[in-house]
Amino acid sequence: MIPPNQPSKSIPEENNDDFIILLDEPLDLSDEAATLPSDLLANAWKIIIVDDEPDVHRATQLALKNLHFEGKPLMFFSAYSAEAGKQLITVEHPDAALILLDVVMETNDAGLKVIQYIREELKNQQVRIILRTGHPGEAPEEAVILTYDINDYKLKVELTRQKLLTSVISALRSYRDIITIDQQRLELAHALVQLRQTQLQLEEYTHTLEKKVAERTSDLAAANRELYRLVALDSLTLIANRRHFDEYWQQQWQLLTQQRHPLSLLLIDVDHFKFYNDYYGHQAGDECLRAVAQGIQRVLNRPTDLVARYGGEEFVVVLPYTSLKGATKLADAIMTEIYRLNLVHLKSPVSDRITLSMGIFCVTPQASMTSDAPIAQADKALYQAKQAGRNRYFICDLIDIICPSQWS
Repeated sequence: MIPPNQPSKSIPEENNDDFIILLDEPLDLSDEAATLPSDLLANAWKIIIVDDEPDVHRATQLALKNLHFEGKPLMFFSAYSAEAGKQLITVEHPDAALILLDVVMETNDAGLKVIQYIREELKNQQVRIILRTGHPGEAPEEAVILTYDINDYKLKVELTRQKLLTSVISALRSYRDIITIDQQRLELAHALVQLRQTQLQLEEYTHTLEKKVAERTSDLAAANRELYRLVALDSLTLIANRRHFDEYWQQQWQLLTQQRHPLSLLLIDVDHFKFYNDYYGHQAGDECLRAVAQGIQRVLNRPTDLVARYGGEEFVVVLPYTSLKGATKLADAIMTEIYRLNLVHLKSPVSDRITLSMGIFCVTPQASMTSDAPIAQADKALYQAKQAGRNRYFICDLIDIICPSQWS
């Protein structure tokens, strides 16, 4: 709303630093923003002038006319009362960068109440507020600065074009930095949401991550180890790959060498898998390996036990803190589980369904032994089981192959 005509306060114009108090002849500087396209308006610095003196509006716009900051123009919006100023910042231009605010309007503290409204009710901490007054006695500078959340305080009688320009540019820089920080905060929050979604997709893909996540503690190192395990999966069977087995075996070997506890190893081969692959096709062969891998996984109950794809149709099971008796019991359980799957294998000379051959080795690691020795011994026992007719396991100690056992 444009206020009624008021007498202008005239001071001669001598140079650009003359006081910005207008001119006997009115200037035609009505709001250009009203006719601007919305896209251009959105790419401008919005400045609200709240003052009951029309001369102050005209003087401010004249002083800053054609000014651009960082390639963007300044657009001015006028309010001639505190209530009209509230309407502008609340409804029409909540994204205003700067408010040039008079203190004394309808009341001696009208401008101060606008400040409280913006900061406390609207919770708008972004907009910069420069307080201007022609009645310093009504609002002592020190008391106002300490009490109200403003960014500058100016007396109208001392406000030159240069000082106004300095204050406005400083306020716009501050507003720009605040908006940048808020945008970065939003981007960070979005990135965190995307990271969580990715983690949930990994949990669904592995079918076991939910249990692992529940078991994780706040210990960052433990969480990192768990994530590493997820990326060390064999893509076909969804169990640990050979690389992860090699690393885990070395870790357990060193640990149990220090603790002097037993470590057992099962080396497993799917009997006559080549015949299966040739007869049923590679896709069926892949499904068969997945079923066998997941069947072995289901038998393992402890978080320290590990099943991995060793290569081709071979699997390996690492059993820390497990005696030979415990390893043998687990081998029986694995063969039972695979037999129960009833994976038909009409081309097997051993059985009408998929069967396994195993080599078992148990040792208490010692510093004088190499970590490769148990693997070689388990492989030796597996070879003997296959030579004896498959569908069985052999147990090996450091001396010889012992205790052949056939599954039927």
